[in-house]
Amino acid sequence: MNGKGPASRRDSLKSILRAMLRGLVHNGGFKLLALVIAIVLWAGLIAQDPTLTREKAFDNVTVNITGSEAIKRNGFIVVSDLAADLQGVSMRANVPQMQYQTVQPSYYNARVDLSRVTEAGVQEATILTTNSTAYGMVTEVEPATVQLEVEEYITRYRIPVSVEVVGSAPEGYYAAAPNQDPPVVTVSGPRSLVEKVVRVKAVIDQSTLPQREGLVRTAVPFRLVDSLGETVESHLLEVTNESSVLLDSVVVEQQLYAVRTLDLNDLGLVVGTPAEGYEIKSVSITPERVTVAGKRESIELLDSLFAQGSVDVTDLTESINEHLRLRRPSELAYTSTDSVTVAVEIGPVIRSRTFENVKVEITGTGEGLSAKQAVSRAQVTVSGAQLWVQSLKSGYLTLVCDASGLAAGTYQLPVVCQVRDSEGQAFSVEVLPETIEVTISER
Repeated sequence: MNGKGPASRRDSLKSILRAMLRGLVHNGGFKLLALVIAIVLWAGLIAQDPTLTREKAFDNVTVNITGSEAIKRNGFIVVSDLAADLQGVSMRANVPQMQYQTVQPSYYNARVDLSRVTEAGVQEATILTTNSTAYGMVTEVEPATVQLEVEEYITRYRIPVSVEVVGSAPEGYYAAAPNQDPPVVTVSGPRSLVEKVVRVKAVIDQSTLPQREGLVRTAVPFRLVDSLGETVESHLLEVTNESSVLLDSVVVEQQLYAVRTLDLNDLGLVVGTPAEGYEIKSVSITPERVTVAGKRESIELLDSLFAQGSVDVTDLTESINEHLRLRRPSELAYTSTDSVTVAVEIGPVIRSRTFENVKVEITGTGEGLSAKQAVSRAQVTVSGAQLWVQSLKSGYLTLVCDASGLAAGTYQLPVVCQVRDSEGQAFSVEVLPETIEVTISER
C-alpha cells in the first residue's frame, strides 16, 4: 500500500514469509503463529486487489424508469404497464472480492431511459446498467429489453367543469346554485384517452352542507366523462388548472340562506266587472303559498307576496285563467316559483222570480174516469240566470199532476212544473203547494 503497486506488495509478503520460515525452523509455536499470520496477510492482499473478481447473480432486480418527463416533452407517453413488465428481472455481475458480500443490485442502477423514445408504436427498450471500478461490471441482464407501447402525448385546454347537485339542503335552509373553481381545466395524456374527454363532472351532496347561513366552500372529487356520460379513467391522465397545478378535486362554492313560507296576497288581483248578468263566483291562486329564501333578518320582515299585474274581467261571460309573474322583493335570493296561476270563475248572476196563480192541470185520467182537484192554482218560484229568469213569462210555465194508471179514489199527486224554452239552462223550480189532493171517480 502507501502508493505501491501489486508487485511491491508481493515482494514485501515474500520477505515476511522468509523471516517467518527461519523462525519456524528454531521455534515450533512461533512456527504455527507465523503460518496463521501469513495466511491472513495473503487473504487481505487478494481482497484488496480489484483485478480479482467473482461472478454474482441477482434476482428480482428493481429497474428504475427515467426520462418520464423528457418523453412527454418530446410528445410521447408509454401506455403499457411498464412497472409490471419489469418484474422478475435478473442480473449477473463480476464483483471485486472485497465487495462481494456487501454489493447490492441497486449499485448498478438498472434502468429504462424513456427519453430515448422518439416515435409512437410498439418498440423495444434496452435495460441499461452502470459499471464501476468499485463494484465491477454487469455481464448479463435477463431480459435484456422490455417492450414499450407508446402513444402521442397531447394536451387539451378549457375542458368545462360541471357540477351535479344531489340531495337536499339542510332543513330550514336553501342552497343557491353552485359555482366551481376552476370553471375549466386542462387535460393531458395519451391521445386515445384525451380525445374522449368532453367535460369534467363533480357531484356535490347538499345534505352534507352545514346548517348555517353564509358562503360554504367544499372540495369535491371529479371524474372525466365522454360524450355519452361514461367515465374516462386512467392514471396516465393529468388534470391541471391554468397555473399548471395538478388537481384531484374542484372547489364548489354555495351560498346558504334561511327559508320561510309566505302567503300570496290577492289584493288588486282582479280588476273590471263582468258583462251584465254575470258575476265573479270565486278567485283562486295556485300555488297558495310560496317558499322563499334570503337573509333571515330580511325575510322575517315579510308577511305576504304579491303578483305583478292583474286579471281584467271586464265584460267577460266565461271563467278565465291567467299566469302572472311573481313580484320578488330584492331581499329574496329564491322563490319556489316565478309565477302564479290566477283562476277567476265567472258565471251568471242567479236570481229568483215568483209567479202567482199558475193553473194546475190534471193529465192522464183513464177512460170513463174524471178527476177533481182540491186546488186549481199554485205559486211557482224559478231560480236561474238573471237574464233568462227576467225573460220568463207566466205563459211559459205549465203545472201538471199526472193521474196515469190511477183507479177511482183520492190521491196526493205531486205538482210538476215544465218551463218552455229552458233547454241548456241551469235552473231550479219550487212549487207551492208541492202536492195537490185529486179525487178520481167514475163518470
